[in-house]
Amino acid sequence: MLKNKIIALLTAVVLSTAFFMPVNARAQTYKGIDIYEYDDIENWNTVKNNGVSVVIQKATQGIAHNDSLLNYRYPRILQAGLKIGYYHYADHTGSASQQAEHFLNRVQGLHSDTVLFLDIENESDWTKGDAINFTNEFTSYVKSRGYSIGIYTGLSFFYEYLHGSISNDIPVWLASYGRRPQQYPNGVSWQYAETETMSGIVGYVDGDYFNDSVFAGQAPQQTSNSTTQSNADTSVSTLQSELNSQGYGNLKVDNIAGRRTLSACPTIHRGSRGNITKWIQQRLGMYADGINGYQTQRVIKSFQRAHGLHADGIVGHNTWRALLGL
Repeated sequence: MLKNKIIALLTAVVLSTAFFMPVNARAQTYKGIDIYEYDDIENWNTVKNNGVSVVIQKATQGIAHNDSLLNYRYPRILQAGLKIGYYHYADHTGSASQQAEHFLNRVQGLHSDTVLFLDIENESDWTKGDAINFTNEFTSYVKSRGYSIGIYTGLSFFYEYLHGSISNDIPVWLASYGRRPQQYPNGVSWQYAETETMSGIVGYVDGDYFNDSVFAGQAPQQTSNSTTQSNADTSVSTLQSELNSQGYGNLKVDNIAGRRTLSACPTIHRGSRGNITKWIQQRLGMYADGINGYQTQRVIKSFQRAHGLHADGIVGHNTWRALLGL
């Protein structure tokens, strides 16, 4: 009996050591950040110059929520020459398949350099069984649609809930602040901080080191920038018609953003409501509810900074000029 216990203990130690022991060849790693709509990125080129090469942007949450800044940030991340990927935040608003479908519908047609990621965290009060079932159903659905999928979660949550119960071919990205995962860099990617600061970013973002596994497999189909930006670029003729209907001008509705159209655009302040505000939101790639509130102000100010303008959130002559591409 004692002999069997000793053998079992030694076997467990050997297996544990084999699992955690890094291989001799060190994996290639890439500095990255992951972001969502409440992060404030001022200048993508500056971020890249700080050594960042990968950006993972939140796309969706649950079965209905879309990140309001995805459309706005997407072309700017690409233009800066950064690698881009997307994640979905899992909650309890629907089944795993429903959430996966919502996620894939949102990122379909967007270029991706990385696998897609499922973000499943213990802050959502998962039981172990629910977390395992959700993760397996979500990842299986994504794979069935021809995409590759990875998992993001906390280090403790992964080993206590998921390890050994999900497919071992799924790239894993673990959050662990102040403690490097023993499998990094060969076995997992690592989110090392939630308070990363650098020039080009206002406030904090999550800081990461990714390994080669995040670039494995098939990514969403790439389309041209002009196609993917079409959702954000409501035609100028729509604005001209609205300016006419509100008495700001007597413009020819020709879809040409010229001097007369610019002169007819009113100054828009925080708190504005209506179709002109909605047009601005659509132009910036946001969810367009026609209400110029906190989130709209954040995006306007980010747009102003990106164009070398005073970031006061007021859409005046110079901001309108930039919005119209003049």
